[in-house]
Amino acid sequence: MIGILRKCPAVHAGSIAAAAIGAGLRVLEVTLDSPDALDVIGALCDAHPGAAIGAGTVATADDVRRVAAVGGRFVISPFLSEDVVGAALDAGVVPMPGVATPTEVHRAIQLGAPVVKIFPAEQLGGPAFLSAIRAPLREPRVVPTGGVDATNAAAYLAAGAWAVGVGGSLFPSEALRSGDTESVAAGTRRLLGAVAQ
Repeated sequence: MIGILRKCPAVHAGSIAAAAIGAGLRVLEVTLDSPDALDVIGALCDAHPGAAIGAGTVATADDVRRVAAVGGRFVISPFLSEDVVGAALDAGVVPMPGVATPTEVHRAIQLGAPVVKIFPAEQLGGPAFLSAIRAPLREPRVVPTGGVDATNAAAYLAAGAWAVGVGGSLFPSEALRSGDTESVAAGTRRLLGAVAQ
């Protein structure tokens, strides 16, 4: 499971991330549209060397280089960009471009992306869509994101997802505003429990 931390106030980002990681989350994406995102990513990389910390909403090659410079291990985009994929591979970080069609999945793999984000997964057709496109594309590593929560995460994994990306249901906006680490920890355990069954 990839936790997507979006627009968390910087003052709470460290404790919110620590709560999720302490509850079992091992991969955390901090979106670049979050306050002080690069500083937050760098601090989390230092504080949690056992977790994979990276960036989301990555739109340019310059974004990639800035993320790599603070220790980010992966970059996730909402769309497919040849520049972003190339810059990530050059910088030694994992690119995960966002795709929505079989053609885009194929092109991303041709460019060297080892994994792709299916976005927005629920609106595209959910687990059934994922299952339908994987076989003819030789079963690429796909991460559905967008509308994934505890009620459907297991279905996505059963449909062949390599992982799932979970944002608002894991990090509710009110919990981020108030710094409510207890609800984040409980939500993390609930989601991990749902995918472990």
